[in-house]
Amino acid sequence: MKNLLIIGARGFGRDIYYLALQCQGYTKEYEIKGFLDDKKNALDAFTTYPPIIDSVENYIIKANDVFICALGDVQQKKKYIKMITDKGGKFISLIHPTAIVDSNSKIGTGCIVFQNAALGSGSIVGDFALIQVSTIIAHDVKIGNYSRVDCHAVCTGGVEIEDEVTIHTAAIINQKVLVKKGAHVGAGSFVIRKVKENSTVYGNPAIRLK
Repeated sequence: MKNLLIIGARGFGRDIYYLALQCQGYTKEYEIKGFLDDKKNALDAFTTYPPIIDSVENYIIKANDVFICALGDVQQKKKYIKMITDKGGKFISLIHPTAIVDSNSKIGTGCIVFQNAALGSGSIVGDFALIQVSTIIAHDVKIGNYSRVDCHAVCTGGVEIEDEVTIHTAAIINQKVLVKKGAHVGAGSFVIRKVKENSTVYGNPAIRLK
């Protein structure tokens, strides 16, 4: 049996804790050991959660430890995942049982797939990606490493999302559109053309803000 540690004990970390309880691997493949966070009192106002064991920086990895990263910010996520992997730590993916995952789709290491998400045939989700509640990843969509697709967003057929992209709530990416590395797509946007690297777009149709 593996011991799961959740990196981050703030709001998103609490959500990931309850996701981990609902996933099919709980009590079969892993138990939840606790959180890693440098804010020792982050859970003081709450009950029912396992303890904050240590910070990521100071934690010494034990046999049978596995990890999931509950940080929403892409760059912070990369930083703390690297700290753990540099120590030899291993990550698992969490996929909620209500998610619809086509048998011909692929999900990488350390991914999080929330309730009622749908991954179509031929879709590929890279390592450490986040797929939020009720998101649609249609057929042949590619989601890059460390990318984040928020609640109710839709990536239609053939869309390519490169690494470290953030697609905010309820955005729609039109068929076969390319969203380049590090880009941000604002909430509720409708994207009909390529989004340049490290740019931010917003609106219907989406236009570049910076």
